[in-house]
Amino acid sequence: MKRPLEASAEGRGRIVGITDGVFAIALTLIVLEIRVPAHEAIHSERDLLAAIAALAPRFLTYALSFLTLTIFWFGQQAQHGLIAKSDRRLATLNLCFLAFIALLPFSTDLLADFLEFRTAVLVYWLNLLMLGVTLFASWRYAEKNGFLAEGVDAETKRTVYLRIVKAQILWAIGAALCLITPLLSVGFILVVQLIYAATPGAKWVRRIIG
Repeated sequence: MKRPLEASAEGRGRIVGITDGVFAIALTLIVLEIRVPAHEAIHSERDLLAAIAALAPRFLTYALSFLTLTIFWFGQQAQHGLIAKSDRRLATLNLCFLAFIALLPFSTDLLADFLEFRTAVLVYWLNLLMLGVTLFASWRYAEKNGFLAEGVDAETKRTVYLRIVKAQILWAIGAALCLITPLLSVGFILVVQLIYAATPGAKWVRRIIG
């Protein structure tokens, strides 16, 4: 009989299962914040177009968070592919990561409603920061405790670390741009997310994003 803290491949499998479920729920919740205009307020084509245009901030933040969830899903899936087993402590770190994934619909909604406020941008950035911190901590714990799969070399370990750190540096730069204007900050972070999601082949871009 295995002790609660004993590492096992079964524990890793349970983490993978709950991860997919939480991401699926978060992806659903962020789109639910884009609500169809109230029918009673629409009396003409012009009214409908104006109502749709008023939803622009929500479409912008939806795209931003969809890309964020996509990037972090790929990132954690990549880690899961390199980790052979898990124990309760690693599971707890992963659950902390998922807690901040579950919080993303809130920070997205806040940003959409208060796009012109620096505080909303900083709350969104803090959400991204905590996602990076917990993902980094999970990888470090797995590496230090010998939970990685056989054949994971030093270069692969270094690449995982660098990718997380470089992303956080770029997002911190984006957050700092809110001192100029919050919209510039959001635009910069959106471009960063697009680059990570597209994974371009240009060498200079690869050097920047890891």
